[in-house]
Amino acid sequence: MFLSLEVRSYQRENPHHHHEHAQLVLPIRGEMAIDVNGRGGCIDQSLAALVKPGSVHSQHSDVDSRFLVLDCAPTILEALQIERLARRMYVPIPPATRRLIEFAELIGNAQLSIAASQLGPLLLSSLNPDFSCFSDPLGQLIARLRADPGASWTNEAMAQVANMSMSQLHQRFRLAFKMSPQAWLTKLRIQEAQRWLRGTSLSISEIALRAGFCDQASLTRTMQRVSATTPAAYRKAQKQFG
Repeated sequence: MFLSLEVRSYQRENPHHHHEHAQLVLPIRGEMAIDVNGRGGCIDQSLAALVKPGSVHSQHSDVDSRFLVLDCAPTILEALQIERLARRMYVPIPPATRRLIEFAELIGNAQLSIAASQLGPLLLSSLNPDFSCFSDPLGQLIARLRADPGASWTNEAMAQVANMSMSQLHQRFRLAFKMSPQAWLTKLRIQEAQRWLRGTSLSISEIALRAGFCDQASLTRTMQRVSATTPAAYRKAQKQFG
C-alpha cells in the first residue's frame, strides 16, 4: 500500500497541480500559503493541510521553510477512519503530532523512507483527538506513549487511556513486552533522550525534561542503570562514530 514520508523545501511558488494520492503537509519551519480547490488558507506550526486525491492546489512559501510531507493511497485514510479530516482540509496540529514531526525531522529522509509504514499511520492517527483508529486498547496506549513520552504517565493514567484495570495493564505489558508498564516507559524515554543527544545540540538538562525525566541527574542515573553510560558519554561517543 503506497505511503511515503519526506522532509521537503518548496520553491517560492508552485502553480496549480493535482495528483491521485492523498497528501498531508505538516510545517516544520515557516509558513505556506496554499489554495485547495479555490479555498485559500495559510498553514504554520499550528495548522496542517490535508489534500484529497484529485484536488487542484497551489502553494507559496519562503525558500527557507521546511515541511514534513506524507503522500499515501486514499485507502489508507479509509482504513484509519479519518476521511472526515480530509473534508476539513485544514487541520489543527495537536501536541502529540508536533512531537512526531520533530522526531521525523530528527531522523532525516533516509530513515523516514524505512520508517514510513509505521510512522505514517501514527502521524495521521495523531491528528484525531481521541486516537479512535486504534481498535486495540493496548495499541491505543502505546501510540499515545510513543507520541508524547515526556508527559506525566502514571500507571493510573495509562490504565485510564487503555480502559483497563491496573492488574490488566500489568498483565498485558508482561505478555507483550516481558516488563512492567513503567519499565517499558523508561526504556522509551531513554530512546527519546538518545535521539536528542545524537541529533541536536540541546543541553542535557533540556533533553532530560523533554524526554520526561525530572532533571539531568535523574536522566544520568537512569542511563547508567539501564545502558551503563551517561548522557555526556553517549553524546561524545556518537560524535566520534558519526
